[in-house]
Amino acid sequence: MKTFVFAGMAAALAIAAPVQAMEHKTVIQHPVGPIAADYSGSTIVEMKQIGAAGVAGRPGSLRCTWTVSLSVERDAKVGSALQTRRTMTRANVLKGSAPGWCSERNSGVDRMVEARGDELRGAMMAMVEQDRAVIMAEADKAIASREG
Repeated sequence: MKTFVFAGMAAALAIAAPVQAMEHKTVIQHPVGPIAADYSGSTIVEMKQIGAAGVAGRPGSLRCTWTVSLSVERDAKVGSALQTRRTMTRANVLKGSAPGWCSERNSGVDRMVEARGDELRGAMMAMVEQDRAVIMAEADKAIASREG
């Protein structure tokens, strides 16, 4: 019987589920023309079961730890001359833990992540800002290749 319990715990060790989607659109001015950049962000929650259930009369150390990673996809266009796509990822944007089984905490973790949506949006906007230099370099490279 213990074998089945441990096998079940091993199977539930890492549960991953998408939680929330975010979008952002911006226009970047460049000498070749305005660059329209569309960003689409999604979160992935990973849960890991740690500890063990306590035996009768003793407290257990069973906990569910969770982390939220952020993945952002970008499509950028300058007319028909330039079209690029990029995927950026940031791990451990949010993290936490709760006592008990992960299977019992799933909806509670989702609510905590939704409540911290401003932090996720801020992390996405920081990624968008860092991507600005990449878009400019891609546009410069496209111009240079057309001229050369």
